[in-house]
Amino acid sequence: MKIWNIFNLLFILNLSFALPRFAVQNGTSCIACHVNPTGSGLRNDYGTNVVALEELPLERWLDKGNEDWDGYISDHLQVGGDFRLQGIQYNDSDSTRESAFFPMQADIYSFLKLNQNAGVFAKIGVRGSSSLSTEYWVLMSDLPQKIWMKIGRALPNYGLRVDDHTSFIRGGNVNRTILGLEKEGLLFGPYLNPPAILELGVPMFGGLQWTSSISTGIINSSEERSNLTTQFNYISSIDDKIKYIAGFSYMQENNFTMMGVSGGVSYTGITYTFEANETENWINGSTSRALYDELAWEIIQGVQLIGKYDFFDPNTNQKDGAVSRYTLGAEIYPLNIMEIKLQVRMNQIDLDNADTPDPEYLIQTHFWF
Repeated sequence: MKIWNIFNLLFILNLSFALPRFAVQNGTSCIACHVNPTGSGLRNDYGTNVVALEELPLERWLDKGNEDWDGYISDHLQVGGDFRLQGIQYNDSDSTRESAFFPMQADIYSFLKLNQNAGVFAKIGVRGSSSLSTEYWVLMSDLPQKIWMKIGRALPNYGLRVDDHTSFIRGGNVNRTILGLEKEGLLFGPYLNPPAILELGVPMFGGLQWTSSISTGIINSSEERSNLTTQFNYISSIDDKIKYIAGFSYMQENNFTMMGVSGGVSYTGITYTFEANETENWINGSTSRALYDELAWEIIQGVQLIGKYDFFDPNTNQKDGAVSRYTLGAEIYPLNIMEIKLQVRMNQIDLDNADTPDPEYLIQTHFWF
């Protein structure tokens, strides 16, 4: 199998996305660490100089970080980037195993501050050998009642923006993989082009936050179709020890609807996050369901053990055809610019005479600045 086919088959991450469990662990929204109010991509001062520099890396190498680097190359222009390489061992056929190592991501970000309340963001990224991904928008923040507005091209804010785009709540397996279902995940796949969008964020009473957007079509990338997405998130804590987030999301585009609940809770280094979605007409005339559960344990600063469960049922009216995935792994942050991810993934498919695929083994290195 060619490297490009492997890349299409097992594109493991969309890799500009933030980790929702970090928001749960800190009891705050993604805007605390990212330029984008809904998370992902370029990190702000707090994300670069506090979280990445002091809270993520192994303690023995904390003094190796560069306190002088915050991405600003002038008083008004900030730059950053994400770069990932991945290795995988997988089943090439029923009887042979193959290994491959290939680049996953090379994204460059910029944010130009126009004034204290407005700026222009741009992302240029290469996915695969020729597919170009771009995102750009104007952000107006600190409007009355601390409302913010985003206008440009970006993905709408829906659910947990997990970094693993083979998770069934996002894109799932790409290009009808070896499991053989008609679809193996929801619509946020790695090759989804950001639509033209107008998005509002409104902090409400207490820890309640609301975002809502209208955009051009996402499912069919049609300029004539409109997409409406809205999300409510509630963020709070108990005695500053137990921190939790709860959310509700809804999306509608033509006859397609999707709604779901998501959230998480964190206590003394252990963080649980979840999401459950149900869609109508993602597969024509069918109701589909996707689930995600993740348990993370920070055994020491810089090392987190991860367990995940993913589930996707493309048609809830049928008694079979669902797929489950179990993932065990570790994430290691040796430096403030580096992450190493190790995973073993096991898939099970609920079909007559379907064989259980052998485990997949993955190693990924992630560099950012």
